Amino acid sequence: MRARELVALWLAVGLGACGDPEEATRVDLTVLVDATGLEPVTTDLGYEVTLDAARLGLGDLLFTVAGEAHTAALWRALTGALVPVAHAHPGHFQAGDVTGELRGRFVADWLDGAGAELGVATLLAGTYQSANFTFVAAGEADGLAVDDPLAGHTALLAGVATRAAETVAFTALIDTPVDRALLGAPFVLRVRAASRERLGLRLLSRDPLEGDTLFDGVDFGAADEDGDGQLLLSAAASGAAATAYTRLARTLQTHDHFDVRPTPPVD
Repeated sequence: MRARELVALWLAVGLGACGDPEEATRVDLTVLVDATGLEPVTTDLGYEVTLDAARLGLGDLLFTVAGEAHTAALWRALTGALVPVAHAHPGHFQAGDVTGELRGRFVADWLDGAGAELGVATLLAGTYQSANFTFVAAGEADGLAVDDPLAGHTALLAGVATRAAETVAFTALIDTPVDRALLGAPFVLRVRAASRERLGLRLLSRDPLEGDTLFDGVDFGAADEDGDGQLLLSAAASGAAATAYTRLARTLQTHDHFDVRPTPPVD
């Protein structure tokens, strides 16, 4: 029996167990890079920050529901998924059981690659509240050239920070621990058999719920200790630049600055 026929059989068994056909419906939705979350922001230290580059290596984008235990159990039976329930911070959407996925490794480019498709996700019908993914170090396996600045790193953020007469052009190369996961990025959508929305993965320069920015606490002027207006933030930085790097890297690894935004299909 072919894999597709086995899936149909398992679905039929799940339907008989719970009597709700919508919960077992599989829906394929395109996931793309959505740049609408990036805008110039003014930080808590008074810097106006504008990004010129924003790229991230990520893997296994997962979509979660809450309060649909049978759907989650059926998904685990179909896929062998062993993803536990995750919990978001207060004030944000609660994560839950994984019932949708886009497996693989990807490089999201929110400026030069805005609108690019990452792939097609498969989701069971249900009410979704959040999304998870894993940070990965991007490299040649992801289509990067050996001399690509992002190669070997998880994220590259570059731009300009201005405060009064002070202007600093910065590049941040962020490294994350192996298998570091981001849990609970907001994703609100009722997925039905007829759903055709496109799912836009967004990096948010400002947290829409709490108002803090991705660069809060980063003192670009202090980190530019030689005063030349050029700043590289990386794991190898020292002094004030190391402090700035650590603050930015920690903020980037929270769900506050990511979401998945459903948009109407493009006919």
